Order: sequence, then C-alpha cells, then structure tokens
Amino acid sequence: MNESSADDGKLRRAHPLAISLIARLRAVPHAQILEIGSGSGRNTEALEAAGFEVHSIADGAQISARDEHYDGALSTHALFHGTPATVAADLDAVARALKRAAPLHATFASTRDARFGKGVRISKHVYATETGDEANVPHVYFTDEELRSLLAARFSVESLQETAADEIIGRWAHSQPLHGVIHWFVRAIRSS
Repeated sequence: MNESSADDGKLRRAHPLAISLIARLRAVPHAQILEIGSGSGRNTEALEAAGFEVHSIADGAQISARDEHYDGALSTHALFHGTPATVAADLDAVARALKRAAPLHATFASTRDARFGKGVRISKHVYATETGDEANVPHVYFTDEELRSLLAARFSVESLQETAADEIIGRWAHSQPLHGVIHWFVRAIRSS
C-alpha cells in the first residue's frame, strides 16, 4: 500500500466535518488544529495525515490554550455533553484559542434527535440516559434558533445543517447501534 492510499483510508474513516476542515485548511502550512474530544483518534489520524499539527483535548477536559494560537478547531461529539452554560464556556475558550477568522467545525445535538426527552431531565433540553454506554452523562440538545444564538457571541455561522448521523457516529462511543440520531453540523468562523 502506498502512502497516498493510506491517507485516503484515514480520510474515509474520518468524520465529514474533519474532512471539510482538512480541505479548507490544506493550503495552510503546518496548520495548528485544536481538537476537542478525540475519541478513538479517527479524526486525529486524518488531520495528522494531512500535515496538520493537532492538539487534542479529551472529552470533558477543560479547554485551556494560548490565545489566538490555532488555525482551526474541530469537535465532532464533545460539545454534546453538559449544559448550555458549560457548552457556552467551552465555546468561549475555543474562540479565545483560535486566530481571528479561523474556522470551527463542530457537531451539536438536535432536539429532533430520537434521544431528546428521554432519560433523567436535568434542565431544559438537558437529559441523561439511565442505561448504556453514556449512562448518567448529560446531553444538551438545541433548536436552530438556540444554537445560532449560542454561537453568535463568538462566531459567524457559515452553515448550520441538521444531519441524520446514525452511520456517521463513531462505533467506539456506543457498543449498541443508535437509531434516529440527528446532529447539527456547524461550520463557523471566529468573529473578530
């Protein structure tokens, strides 16, 4: 197997938002990427194969980075967990870490997701399932309007698309297949 086919395989396993971030920043030599929630590493591998320098932060870890250091940021599942306030704090930290006009590609949970409203209600739009791989982990779900409002203080939204994600989510995160998963795919840039 040659090197280009190995890189192609890493891209096929990567999340669609990781692939779009790679395409967007390919022309930036040694782009510095902040990855929030690296999971199994499928996106990290693809970003590194593209020549980027990746700083990964584990899901749930505090985001602390140098101001205006990163050329882009990626989060494909970590910004689901917590409350609107904790997600807002994470977005503040991401915005501070990004260079001006740097992109954020991220997923958020939609109120149209089949899991919305199930489990223990913690607060408005925040629920923790009682069973399975993510038992007792709070998940926050957003409407279009709520998510745009949350992002507006820090980012200019380029696109916000509700996407069926049953086949996209990483199998490392859930031992049982999920059905009816709806995520928001967000492409935004840090506001000045």
